[in-house]
Amino acid sequence: MQLEVEVRMTHGKNLLLTKAHLFGPRLGLLLYPAESGQFCVATQADYNQRYWQAFGTKPGQAVPKIDRLIVVDRYIGGDDDRRAWHEGIMQLAGAGFSAIMVPPSRPIREILAQAGTSKTSWAVYNPPGYAFPFDPKITPESINAWAKQLADGYLKAGFAPTDMVLFAMSDEPGWYYPAMFKQVRENPQALQRFRDYVRQKHLNPQDLGAKSWDEIYPLGRSQVNDLPSKRLYYWTMRYYSWESARHFSDCVRALEKAFYPGIPVFTNWNFFAGRFYVPGPVANNPDKKHPDAAMGGHDWFEFARLRGGTMLWTEDWFSDAQAYQWSFYCSKLRSAAAKSNIQFGGYVIPRTAGDREDGIIQKILCIFGHGGKAVKYFVFGPEYNFPGNCYSEKAHLLRKLREAHGLLAAAEDYIHPGKVPSSPVAILMPRSAQLWDCKEMTIAQGISDATNTNLNAATVDYMAEVFDIYLALQHANIPVEFIDEDDLTEAALKNFRVVYVTEPNVPREGQQALLTWLRQGGTLVTITNAATADRYDEPCNLIGQATGVAEKSRSRLLVPDANRLPVAGTLDLEKEKPTIYGVRGELMPNDYQVLVRFADKAPAIVEKPYERGRLVHYAFLPGISYWRSATARRDRLPVGFSDALRHWLTYPVRAAKVNPPVEVTRVLVETPLLVSDKGAALTLLNWSGEAINALEMRVRLPFAATQVRSVRGEKVNWRQEQELLYVSLPLKSADIIVIERR
Repeated sequence: MQLEVEVRMTHGKNLLLTKAHLFGPRLGLLLYPAESGQFCVATQADYNQRYWQAFGTKPGQAVPKIDRLIVVDRYIGGDDDRRAWHEGIMQLAGAGFSAIMVPPSRPIREILAQAGTSKTSWAVYNPPGYAFPFDPKITPESINAWAKQLADGYLKAGFAPTDMVLFAMSDEPGWYYPAMFKQVRENPQALQRFRDYVRQKHLNPQDLGAKSWDEIYPLGRSQVNDLPSKRLYYWTMRYYSWESARHFSDCVRALEKAFYPGIPVFTNWNFFAGRFYVPGPVANNPDKKHPDAAMGGHDWFEFARLRGGTMLWTEDWFSDAQAYQWSFYCSKLRSAAAKSNIQFGGYVIPRTAGDREDGIIQKILCIFGHGGKAVKYFVFGPEYNFPGNCYSEKAHLLRKLREAHGLLAAAEDYIHPGKVPSSPVAILMPRSAQLWDCKEMTIAQGISDATNTNLNAATVDYMAEVFDIYLALQHANIPVEFIDEDDLTEAALKNFRVVYVTEPNVPREGQQALLTWLRQGGTLVTITNAATADRYDEPCNLIGQATGVAEKSRSRLLVPDANRLPVAGTLDLEKEKPTIYGVRGELMPNDYQVLVRFADKAPAIVEKPYERGRLVHYAFLPGISYWRSATARRDRLPVGFSDALRHWLTYPVRAAKVNPPVEVTRVLVETPLLVSDKGAALTLLNWSGEAINALEMRVRLPFAATQVRSVRGEKVNWRQEQELLYVSLPLKSADIIVIERR
């Protein structure tokens, strides 16, 4: 439909005279202030010209071509103006996205085809039932019908099923207690599923303080007063996370049936520390004064085991000054995804980026370098069609995205099939301990995970330690796997030589498995208060009793802000006297070897041989203390971390004779490695905030190299001696080294 539009002021001044070609009934007009103080009127297509000018695409400019990696963005059209949609899609295509998210529309599909692609993506806010199948109307048939309706819309618009390359099934799911208790108590079908779940944990009603299963109902934290009630409370909280993941798995299978097997389907998580339980009336919980108030979410590892998605996913929403944090997210996502041989990816948020020259490039390369297979930008916009979420007002960042896509395209043949070599170094992801945080409080407060991108604030000591210990290992370029409590078995632990444990509550059978692994030669690393209770918060210190390395009991420490924790002492070292923050543990005397003492001569770091293995224990919070040791910022990145603290945090890795796959001559440079039959892709991420004239690396490879090149075109000097590849090159912010195999 051709349309002529004229807009006049009441006094007759002409503000707009234009034509539009519509494929539907809507034409959007924008009223906006001019520099003169007057108002202007423009179609959305005309207004958008400011974005395309900021992007600065030049005629004939080469467009990065990414074929197999998934890189998605979205033009959000607010009307049916063919020109607005055509220019929006063509401009985004010029940035090198491998797919562009569009609604199921035949005219829009035709515009997409003109841009040279048919690949697209879509998103819904939640699957049927939001997070649970408790509504009786939610049946296998209704779930299949929901998925079929979504697919049919695209098929009718002319898309092939495989054109849907990425599907967001849920965004930032979470739920509130005690409201969720009522949904199960009052729904006979849901109540029976709950009881069946608890029964599968090899418990009987008497174990839970009841005479029969008819007396078993979900139990909140306020009703815990003995061991039976602890058991029921524990499995109540575990049930909701499990039930939601199981429901999501059903919905994923329906989408696979409607589109194709293996379609990338993800749920976007914003519990950034990875908690599944947050005590207290956080966020929008309506029961602010209820003692059972809490927030629930998914357990990333359990969700992966149940295949609640074919991709695992999170988002950043932080500035480029925290770009390095993606490494932590990726290692957790990758480790969890491996439980079901699925993939992972993430939302990069350009709206919060741009405060560092190459910060957003580092974010993107960090995800793919760590084995991620998809990135979706949230979201171009324009802003006027989705206020508060878009980056169209920073349209110049499209140039940085195009630069990143060019690097990915040049290395795609090596990145896409590449896999991260498994690391023998692991960190235990806390699970059971979460349920006993704030137990002394009637109404819990002080912990927040949803939307909290500061992993050293509104948290608890053992959880902050997970991130901060990872950071020290990251700065030393030591790759890390994450394991959960289900991995604390003899079979699973055989894959590791070093395991770091921070959480106080480790299930009794998990502690026993760690002891068996320790006897067989493992190196177990614990911090103050770690592994001192079981899953039900009953005292259980099997490791301390067996090794003789035990502390006096202490309460866990809430961390409102790690940067404001009090000084707890200093370490007595020759060259440096690192400050310790938060809390100190008091070790009981025994025949362990003291590696480091506090300034008052009390033992700070001790080591104890245990048959063929060794236990290394820190009687303080080494991770938080390392985090606090940063002395400056360079290019907005934290730098100047204590060499001594990093040395002792990585000591167990050296003691276990673990050789990282890549050794570098500079700290704060991370080099995730991907290996495939094609060769290897070595991503270089410089977190030091300054250019390095000559970075030297020693790479362990399972093949002979025939060519080594930088996708940025930097001069690379290299030689190979048996399994070791020696590489030297200059490094600014980030690069990818492609290594071809013979």
